[in-house]
Amino acid sequence: MSWEILDENTLGKIKQQKSFEDQTAKQLTPLYEAAKNPIIKLFIHSLILDTMRHSDTYQMIIDLNSSAQMGKESKDIGEGELASHIKEEAKMLKQTKEISEVVKDPKIKRLLEGILEDEKKHHRVLKDILDIVKKESDEWDAYLYDLITGFP
Repeated sequence: MSWEILDENTLGKIKQQKSFEDQTAKQLTPLYEAAKNPIIKLFIHSLILDTMRHSDTYQMIIDLNSSAQMGKESKDIGEGELASHIKEEAKMLKQTKEISEVVKDPKIKRLLEGILEDEKKHHRVLKDILDIVKKESDEWDAYLYDLITGFP
């Protein structure tokens, strides 16, 4: 899989959008810190995290369009460290599932089920990353593209 080289105009727009996302996350942070209502605080924090993820995605596109190469990650990324995080995610997944099974309030249960879905995604992504570092670099492009398009 190869990545399309973007024209300078498009790349410039992507860089501007990344900058706008960074600025927005910074502007939301004081609002988050000042919020007293835990529900409002959670929603603002969620917006900040999504905005930061958008910025990171724009940066990835910029990097892929310049000098960064897919499939060049060192196996030294730490298979053992990834395996350890996978175990931690599995533990969080199990504990969240146990909590959601005993909670009766439907509103709280729905919130916990959302967390449970996120934990499942996190566990899957960590396992996929571990698989990636075990693959030959020429297999990484398609594998990573599938991973990032399936991640929130």
